[in-house]
Amino acid sequence: MRVYLLRHAEAEPEAASDDLRELTDLGWAQAEAAADWLCGQIAGPVRLVCSPLLRARQTASVVQQTLGLGEPEQLEALVPEGDPLRAEQALSLILREQAEELVVVSHMPLIASLQSWIEEGILTTGEPFSLSEMRVIEADVLAPGLGRPAGRFLPDEAQGAIADLRALLARLAGES
Repeated sequence: MRVYLLRHAEAEPEAASDDLRELTDLGWAQAEAAADWLCGQIAGPVRLVCSPLLRARQTASVVQQTLGLGEPEQLEALVPEGDPLRAEQALSLILREQAEELVVVSHMPLIASLQSWIEEGILTTGEPFSLSEMRVIEADVLAPGLGRPAGRFLPDEAQGAIADLRALLARLAGES
């Protein structure tokens, strides 16, 4: 099985409350780039879960539309200050319900702690995720210390590749 840990995309710095921060234009583009990358990775039945905070729900909605999935399941355990043990237990229950792959949209610091818990079996702050960064964990069973790193999507690399491609296309168009 594979678990795709995706940090939400860029959100507005301020809102009436932290729960209501919306994605910026760049955030929507970051979410689309992550969803496009994810499209080429998914190989089996997939479930999509997210934090109930607006920026995570909006990021998850882009993944949902790109992959043609049902509504993402919102899990209170995936909020920024959530407990990684509680989050891992909730995700394990979902994976037992016949999903081979699970996409999790959440926040720092929880998402880095969750990765550390699943891969190393250690509760640490883990390596921070960039906005819209995704890390893939492979495991036979989702349990502390049994996950293996299996891939990574970095939004800055995707944006750089897109810029390089646009420059190449512009140069080729100028030569014709």
